[in-house]
Amino acid sequence: MTDLTRNQIIAAAAGTLEVLEVLGQAAGEMSLREIVALTGKPKGTVHRMVSTLVNTGYAMHDAESGRYALTLKAWRVGASALRRLDLVELTRPILADLRAESGETVHLSVLDSSGGVVYVAKLESPKSIGVQTRLGQLSPAWCTATGRAILAFNPADAERALSGALERRTPRTVIDTAELRRLLADVRENGYAVTQAENHPEMGGVAAPIRDHSGQVVAALGVAMPEYRMSPDIVEAAIPSVMRAAAEASRVLGHVEPPHRGGLRAA
Repeated sequence: MTDLTRNQIIAAAAGTLEVLEVLGQAAGEMSLREIVALTGKPKGTVHRMVSTLVNTGYAMHDAESGRYALTLKAWRVGASALRRLDLVELTRPILADLRAESGETVHLSVLDSSGGVVYVAKLESPKSIGVQTRLGQLSPAWCTATGRAILAFNPADAERALSGALERRTPRTVIDTAELRRLLADVRENGYAVTQAENHPEMGGVAAPIRDHSGQVVAALGVAMPEYRMSPDIVEAAIPSVMRAAAEASRVLGHVEPPHRGGLRAA
């Protein structure tokens, strides 16, 4: 691809997004002439751009009036970003409490459209030696604790993640799909995930799922620590702390745990 072609593609994409913003700021439907006036672009160019939005489902065109308006698809994209922002802000105090309790780095992760997990919030460990991760980092979901905590409760996403070629990222990475499905079943049964030196040879973690008001698992939080600190005692101590934090995060998102029904005891 030449620089000219690349620049043309970027300019076309930027122009289409500008038209999207114009439609989003409108009080109602807009004519092509109104969009042209607000963007200052040639009529033919604007027509191609708005047609792209119509063809991709982000805008609709009324054949009778000739006017354009955004669809709910555009609204869903914005709402998704807003939910992610709300998730970070609502759970920030919970992440801080978990860091104080565990003394380790704390991550809040969501599933990305690519099938990986993204760290949307991170609080560093106060210890001198921690883990090397960064906010916004994309990691494979199938070999990370937060990723497995999400995939275990989202079977369609799990199947997509396991359907491709799985890279052995470290000598301890599990790449056998049957074994991974068993591990995800364990997460569903136990309510937490533990990985040790699977995504990175010197790092591991403990994570638990976060549910929204509908009961859907939409994120996961967990502690990450250097692999050498992951003794059985430390991992066992971290599990209930992480699960309590995830349950509290779910509660602030509106999730209500169903009441446990105790069975009748025989006399």
